[in-house]
Amino acid sequence: MINQDTILHYKNRILKKLKKFEFNTFLIGIISGEEKNDEVEKPFKKSLGKILEEKLGKKVDFKDPDILILIDLKNKKINYQIKPLYIFGRYQKVVSGIPQTKWKRKKFKTSVQEEIGNPLLKITLGKNHSFHGCGREDIDVTTVGEGRPFVLEIIDPKIRTFDLKKAEEEINKKSKFVKVKNLSVTNKEKIKEIKLAAPDKIYEAEVDLEKETSKKELKNACRLLSNIVVNQQTPTRVLKRRYDLLRKRKIYYFKLIKYHPKNPVFEIKTESGTYIKELISGDNGRTKPSLSEILKQKATVKKLVVKEVLI
Repeated sequence: MINQDTILHYKNRILKKLKKFEFNTFLIGIISGEEKNDEVEKPFKKSLGKILEEKLGKKVDFKDPDILILIDLKNKKINYQIKPLYIFGRYQKVVSGIPQTKWKRKKFKTSVQEEIGNPLLKITLGKNHSFHGCGREDIDVTTVGEGRPFVLEIIDPKIRTFDLKKAEEEINKKSKFVKVKNLSVTNKEKIKEIKLAAPDKIYEAEVDLEKETSKKELKNACRLLSNIVVNQQTPTRVLKRRYDLLRKRKIYYFKLIKYHPKNPVFEIKTESGTYIKELISGDNGRTKPSLSEILKQKATVKKLVVKEVLI
């Protein structure tokens, strides 16, 4: 049997550790190995749990505790599993040239993840952060409008409640690359929700044409590229990291919004997962039809902006 002195010993160690953390609920678990003994463990957990509830003013939660306290009675060790803090919001990437997530090797100065995550990590005193976006844009693409939904996951946060509006203002003030809006606390299920979402998108594409082209020709191309389904083989630029598959994607409209004989600007609304650069270039016939194919000349994207993620 475990005596009262042992219970008090673990109580004191736990109270000292948990002073560093803000939380509302906890749960005690026992690491038993091959020598599980419910007759000893259950009374121990119950007694220690009641003492901690009284001392901490917190509640035991058997389903989803903020902190799981794992006690290894054999080795007299305590491990703590801290529930991550999940922050939902939308971001605009106002400057091109940075990736969405942090790279293991420091190839880029920063990322969307770091611009949002580092300030929040400082506020929450967490250990690290993980970024979950609703899709992603290429490094050379910007995102405007209402922005792209995301969830930032703070690992091992010590602070769980803070002024989200103030944090939002701080990020927007300091970052030259990213702006955020509508920050709110969410849960793990939100990650799955945005990952499974397949929202339509609206893009603005400035295009480089090989030769001067009339407005009439461009408008005819727009007509032929509107309200159709295109066939897209996985682009050559991403073949190293993605399966070579044929995708069929709906193009709702393809509009000329600014005429220039060699650098026209188009607005394009597409189904989720459409490769816009290849819709313009044709990718050597891997996307059909394409603007390049219809105009019978080389066409490439000079500048691409995600105007709206329709979710």
